[in-house]
Amino acid sequence: MNRKALDRRLQELSIYSDFYHRKELNALAQVLTEDETLNCILTGVNEGNRKMLAITDRRLMIIFAGALSAKDFVVVQRSAVKEFRFEKKFLFSRAGFCTNSGAEYVFENTQGSLKELFEWAMQRPLPSVG
Repeated sequence: MNRKALDRRLQELSIYSDFYHRKELNALAQVLTEDETLNCILTGVNEGNRKMLAITDRRLMIIFAGALSAKDFVVVQRSAVKEFRFEKKFLFSRAGFCTNSGAEYVFENTQGSLKELFEWAMQRPLPSVG
């Protein structure tokens, strides 16, 4: 997917913002496939670093593109997600999920306004394999 198409999708989801880090969005545009649907992105602190969580119809991608670090990606298939949660607070909301293998991913200080979109994206049916 190219960056222009990614920006259009973010606008469709009403989450486009100039505050998202350009490096993470550029990296996301490079790894999204044309037949993959982006359903949510949010940013938060994960393992001490500000990262982006992108949720598609197939997978979750954790993207870190720090100024001094090489791009870092963690990919989790949606079918491997055991449970998810979003704790909305006035300040410092928290989103997270754990996998069938027991791995847990938590994003602190995330955007509370994205609770409904995050839950909608996580509850979407997986695409049929066909």
